[in-house]
Amino acid sequence: MKRVNIFQSIQWKLVVIYILLILISMQIIGVYFIRSLERYYIDNFNETLDTQANLLSANLESYLINENRENIKEEINYLVDHLFALNEVDVSIVDNSGVVITTTEKGNKNIIGQRVYQPEVNRALLGTKDESVKIDDKTGHRTKYLAVPIKRDNHILGAVYLQASMEKMYSTIYRINNILLTATIIALTITAALSFVVSRTITRPIKEITNQTMGMIKGDFNQQVKVYGDDEIGKLGNAFNTLAIRLNEALEQNQEEKEKLSSILSHMSDGVIATNSLGKVVVVNQRALEIIGLQEELVLNHFLNRILPNLEIPNDDREFIYSYEIENENKLLKLSFSMIQRVNIGEIGMIVVLQDVTNEQKLEQLRKDFVANVSHELRTPLTSIKSYLEALEDGAIEDRQLAERFLKVISHETNRMIRLVTDLLQLSRLDENQISLNRKMANIIEMIEEVTDRFSFQAMQRSIQLKTDIPDYLPTIFIDRDQIDQVLDNLISNAIKYTGENGSITVTVRLKQDYLFVEVKDTGIGIPKKHLGRLFERFYRVDKGRSRELGGTGLGLAIAREIIRAHQGEIVIESEVGVGTRVNFYIPASFEQEVST
Repeated sequence: MKRVNIFQSIQWKLVVIYILLILISMQIIGVYFIRSLERYYIDNFNETLDTQANLLSANLESYLINENRENIKEEINYLVDHLFALNEVDVSIVDNSGVVITTTEKGNKNIIGQRVYQPEVNRALLGTKDESVKIDDKTGHRTKYLAVPIKRDNHILGAVYLQASMEKMYSTIYRINNILLTATIIALTITAALSFVVSRTITRPIKEITNQTMGMIKGDFNQQVKVYGDDEIGKLGNAFNTLAIRLNEALEQNQEEKEKLSSILSHMSDGVIATNSLGKVVVVNQRALEIIGLQEELVLNHFLNRILPNLEIPNDDREFIYSYEIENENKLLKLSFSMIQRVNIGEIGMIVVLQDVTNEQKLEQLRKDFVANVSHELRTPLTSIKSYLEALEDGAIEDRQLAERFLKVISHETNRMIRLVTDLLQLSRLDENQISLNRKMANIIEMIEEVTDRFSFQAMQRSIQLKTDIPDYLPTIFIDRDQIDQVLDNLISNAIKYTGENGSITVTVRLKQDYLFVEVKDTGIGIPKKHLGRLFERFYRVDKGRSRELGGTGLGLAIAREIIRAHQGEIVIESEVGVGTRVNFYIPASFEQEVST
């Protein structure tokens, strides 16, 4: 835990506050007391000095009237010595001409008979009492000078000139000040000790609560704060202990809910993305990452509209289809937006549920196309049948030759519908795995030769060379021969249909690494590349008019692919316009009889 600076501790703050309170109080009291005391002493000193000076002035008046001052000099000295009662005060008596008659300055008796030029004396001889305080520049001692005129009937007879040292008075004030300072220091010491004890009783429980709080921050909710009493801090300790217990219970419940939520998000078939109020992703599950094809570090803490380009984020609950392209693959995503609200705050984010509906959309489109194609394929023969039947009803039946021709057309269209329905039923059963493969040991060479023999006459009629490329020896393999025969019939039939005269068709068979590879190659008109990816779609025709004329249902290649996939194989088509088409398929070659499923 980070150590607290001593000046940041509440305990020391309380001690400092108490000390400052006492210090400020003592300073205010001390300043007021010292000022008052100093004023008192100074006023008392001045008053006493004035009284003594006035008393001397009044008593010396009668002596200074006598012009024979030599006779009264001793009397003046006696009067000054016995009447003046202040210590450390030098008294000088001057006549009206400013000449010193007598003085009490023991070390300065030679000034007697000399004229005094002090400004205070000069003013006193003019009839005005004057006083001043001077400080010695060397010693710093304060001395008060006072001159009081001696007069009778407004006639100036002389002056009393006093020089009084004020150091004794200020020494007394300094001693009292020192006593007050000592008392302040003692009071501060006692206050600091008491405040430390008092603050400790307050801060100790707070420190324990703080330590417990730091433990709670680290996840430890098992400790309890010791309660020292029933006062406010004790109640705080009890409340904190209760809070720790409740918080621990709440966190355990929250953790349980979080684990449940995490488990739900991990196992959801839909992607979930949660954003904050700024639009940055804060939660994303694995399914969402799989749908958008990005790593977690490229999604978390990134803006949603940058992860999903050109996405217009709504301001309310809404769902819509969003086209998303990743690695040259176009996906259709169903996005469901739900705003997250918090009481008294408002929107704090949103939840986005992602569903990859690409296959659903494709299947829906296939279903629509399938219904439209089936309807179209059935409507054409039905329209023809209806037309010829109406013609027969209108009298064409009377013409035997014409009626036979109409009946042949009706029979042909009926057979065409039967083939279409049969192909649809077979394709439906293959889709639903309702057709079980009747696997048996089959001779490949014999199977290929029989297929080519069936189409040899048709190829000869069109001047097409039908040939095979088969190794001298091929083992018997375990397959459903009838189904593979149907695939070969479809491929060779298509090759003959779209190969012109003097063309060639080659059936090649190879056995490689326990796989049977069969290739049907023709030199026909070829197929444009833009159609190659859709050849196995149901009812898809490159040349619709010619396909119908040749009797095709548009389901042959779709059935062929399902049969090959039922054998755990694959079929592919390569073609070039004007050069020809090559159809390859391969299936596992099992050489031992197995239980068919």
